[in-house]
Amino acid sequence: MEVLRTRLCEWEPIGIDALAFSPHKEEPRLAVGRASGAVELWDTTTWHLHSSSQGHERRSIRDFAWFEDEDEGCWRLISAGLHKDITEWDLNSLQAKVSVPSGGGAVWALRVQGNRAIAACDDGSVRVFSLKGGPGSVFYQRQLKVSANRLLSITEFDDNFVFAGGSDSQISKWSLDTGTCEARMQVEKGHKADTLVWALVRLGSSAIASGDSLGLVQVWDPLVCTVLH
Repeated sequence: MEVLRTRLCEWEPIGIDALAFSPHKEEPRLAVGRASGAVELWDTTTWHLHSSSQGHERRSIRDFAWFEDEDEGCWRLISAGLHKDITEWDLNSLQAKVSVPSGGGAVWALRVQGNRAIAACDDGSVRVFSLKGGPGSVFYQRQLKVSANRLLSITEFDDNFVFAGGSDSQISKWSLDTGTCEARMQVEKGHKADTLVWALVRLGSSAIASGDSLGLVQVWDPLVCTVLH
């Protein structure tokens, strides 16, 4: 009589904190950041796992940004999160090429504008990093002191302006060239606490949208900074 010994392991799902699709048409990829600190790249044509990195208890990714480096002719993947670092990943091995401190504490949102990475930070500042120099080149450039409160979201607009949403019921428009605030928009405020502006997204060249802790989605005119819908 043959005896077969088996061992059953209970499956423990791991949450997902960040997702970002690559705009690269020839090699479509989906970057996934898990609650364990692990990073995964999925091939979106076959939905097979392309590569992955081990998790780390001190890493908590909140956002990814894809960057087309036209000088080098390649795509680059940048991440940031509550572990206070800006990291660039090797797309083949999915190991960190370089990791630099944000300078502003935890990073809640990250975008790429031109050859710059812009991070919404816990200390109320927008930190700007240069991506010039090819893969593995991430250098701190400057900061914009937007608020005394935590910044939770950010989006780029044109080649010069960024919109930042915070934990103080406000969205502000800033010029990266001059470092000045161009406008401030007030979202609807709750009765007992400030509204958290959790999400900002650019809608083409004519509008931006915000999502907040009151469950409201609002569409804004980015030029005159007033509510459209």
